[in-house]
Amino acid sequence: MKVTKSIFGCGMALALSAGVANAQDVPEEKKQLPVWMENIYLGGSVGATTTITDVKQYDFYPVTSNKNEVGFGFGGHLGYTINSAYAIEARFNSLQLLGSNRENNEYFKAGAFEPTLNVKANFSDMFLSGAKKSSKFSVSGTAGTGIVYFRSRRYFLDTDQLREKYGFENDGETKLNPTREIIITAGLQLNYEVNNKVNLYFNNVAVGLHSDKLDAKDYGTSPYEFYTFSSLGLNYKLSEKKWIKPEVEFHDKLAKVDSILDGFKDSDGDGVMDTYDKDNKTPEGAKTTGDGMAMDTDGDGVADYVDQERLSPCTEVDENGVALDSDKDGVADCKDTEPNTAEGAQVDVNGKAIASMPGLPATTSDNSGATGADVGLPSIFFDMGSSKLGYNSYPSLTEVAKFLKKNSEAKLTVVGHTDAVGKDDFNKKLGEKRAKAAVDHLVKIYGIDAGRLTAVSEGSSNAIAVGKAAQANRRVDFLYTK
Repeated sequence: MKVTKSIFGCGMALALSAGVANAQDVPEEKKQLPVWMENIYLGGSVGATTTITDVKQYDFYPVTSNKNEVGFGFGGHLGYTINSAYAIEARFNSLQLLGSNRENNEYFKAGAFEPTLNVKANFSDMFLSGAKKSSKFSVSGTAGTGIVYFRSRRYFLDTDQLREKYGFENDGETKLNPTREIIITAGLQLNYEVNNKVNLYFNNVAVGLHSDKLDAKDYGTSPYEFYTFSSLGLNYKLSEKKWIKPEVEFHDKLAKVDSILDGFKDSDGDGVMDTYDKDNKTPEGAKTTGDGMAMDTDGDGVADYVDQERLSPCTEVDENGVALDSDKDGVADCKDTEPNTAEGAQVDVNGKAIASMPGLPATTSDNSGATGADVGLPSIFFDMGSSKLGYNSYPSLTEVAKFLKKNSEAKLTVVGHTDAVGKDDFNKKLGEKRAKAAVDHLVKIYGIDAGRLTAVSEGSSNAIAVGKAAQANRRVDFLYTK
């Protein structure tokens, strides 16, 4: 009954200790511990003992009837973690050791106290990688040495009469100095982590001593005696610090670096990081905007790297970005004022069929005799005193090139004009330079036959706008030649 009450009392103490440990795990205000204390842990355990001595009924298991051979024990420990795999523990156990032998009509009782110093090795951390190791369970081994202090008495089994004693007076009750012996310990421990500070464990330790007095029988068959202590216990760490194997910690840090570097990755090589890239599958070499989307210069919904007509005048295009042309007259539907032109008919820039040209004169100051008609081709304009083509002229030149490609027999007179600023001779030459610049662009960029284009100049003689420096007069016109 006393043993049962003691086990119950120790169990309650452990439960209360766990509650205190958990309560301390979330303090109102965490205080920083000194570095040397971060590695300290402590705890306690309760359990049962068995003995292997000369006074024992069976060699490999204890009896529990007619003199129970299972004793009671409890203890405490203080440990210091060296690294993720090793720790040092000081243990202090108080044990009840029992044994009996019916054949020899004897049994013994002993009380022992053992302080030991042990090395603890975490096998799970030593032999298992982070991926294979359980996050809650681990297995450890212990080995150590110490001193056991004990008093023992041996009795007759049938009469309970004292036969022999160590550490007692002749009455068998009055205590004398206990017997001291050096012991060697070895154990195996299964741990379960409750949280970063608290874990529970089952521990089984075997203890050996070079003595024949533990069972109060100093003339047995063996000079060595053994006992075991199997216990359930609790560990409480002063700090939440968790030891990690250096290589695991390195891999964890490396993984963090990799995750950061992933933010700078550019999967499609378009110069925009994946984090900001709205299209991570842009083809190699495709030009993109700042958000990683493929460029669409004409805004027709077809990316430039696919678009076969990057300056499409319309948004109604096919899958290749080419403006829809229902009557196949070379004029996009959105510009075509005559969408049902007969097949093969020559049309002007607005898509209207050219039935016959009346040969309207386009008198030139060089007396070339060239005649032409305005078929609606757009003019291009220049800065004052300049013959350099601006980017705003390109769409108009594209329209002229389309007209020439569609009407393969057509020829154009390219007429250069200037404003009234400057002398006539200068303006004459400037108008010619502007006409030749337009011709050169059509020939080099669009492959138009130069023989289909005639560059002439009218200088400032054919003004269409009022004002000496009016921009509308600094232009080049494209006239149809029969």
